[in-house]
Amino acid sequence: MPKSILVVDDELVVLEIAKRRIEDRGYEVLTATNGIEALDVLKKKIPNLILLDIQMPQMNGYTFVIEKSKDPQLASIPVIVLTAYGEMEPLFKRHGIREYLLKPLKLEEVLDKVDALVGGSSS
Repeated sequence: MPKSILVVDDELVVLEIAKRRIEDRGYEVLTATNGIEALDVLKKKIPNLILLDIQMPQMNGYTFVIEKSKDPQLASIPVIVLTAYGEMEPLFKRHGIREYLLKPLKLEEVLDKVDALVGGSSS
């Protein structure tokens, strides 16, 4: 069974490109367009990793991380934040976010980081 990655971003083009490229690496990809949808996805399946945008409607990435951390079963899922706000590193760390990549993203960099954190696509 392939390892799974949840991609959370409100830009549908970003979701589609990320989904296709991550699936090409052998992972199962789950998607959500905001934090509320992402929490719903987590009720059905717990992924090995979450790629998370910060600026989203309805529920932003910070609120999602706070809500996710309230559930002990979800709290340990690693998160990579995809953001244009690099100067917010102290805030990321305060919320337990250790990994982030700055936009504009280099997709190969994202994929390499996914592989490094998840340990490859096979289970």
